[in-house]
Amino acid sequence: MSQIKVNSIIPVSGVPTGGGGGITQIVTVSDSVRESVGSVSLSSTNTYYDTPFAVTITPTSSSNKILLMGHVTGEFTNDDLYFIWRIKRAISGGATTNIQAPAAGSRARGISVPPSGFYNSNSDSTPTVMNWSGLVDSPSTTSAITYTFQVNAMQNSNSTFYYNRTVNSDDAIDYERGLSWITAMEVSA
Repeated sequence: MSQIKVNSIIPVSGVPTGGGGGITQIVTVSDSVRESVGSVSLSSTNTYYDTPFAVTITPTSSSNKILLMGHVTGEFTNDDLYFIWRIKRAISGGATTNIQAPAAGSRARGISVPPSGFYNSNSDSTPTVMNWSGLVDSPSTTSAITYTFQVNAMQNSNSTFYYNRTVNSDDAIDYERGLSWITAMEVSA
């Protein structure tokens, strides 16, 4: 069987203005990470902590974009409205920056405030979810980039986020389990 492999195919008339050549590569967390259960200790307020949901992608061209999407499920030991999320971008051999809202005084900055979940003093059996899709990053590099989902306890120190499970993890139908992931796709410019 014959195969033809190319880096990209561009129409004779060229790529349309604002258009790209398509998806060059897709990377996502492994099944073992996606299906894991555990916790992140949030010991200080206004500090972002890494979750295990991270993905590394190496762009083939510095002009290409990275399309990010992800989903995190779990439960906090305090009401959801006290927490905020962002994405940390670390370029190998380069800078570490954060994907979050622009600065505005002393306001907390993230990509979602608060998480979309139940937050009425029910911290043992009702998981929260955080979803995003279509977030486009322009890292301008061909070095490896690691994107990590981070969480911050804005007001409550000594909180815990239990990922892919509820706070109470007894073997009962009320204590759900879930999946979490982050996916990065390189889009040719």
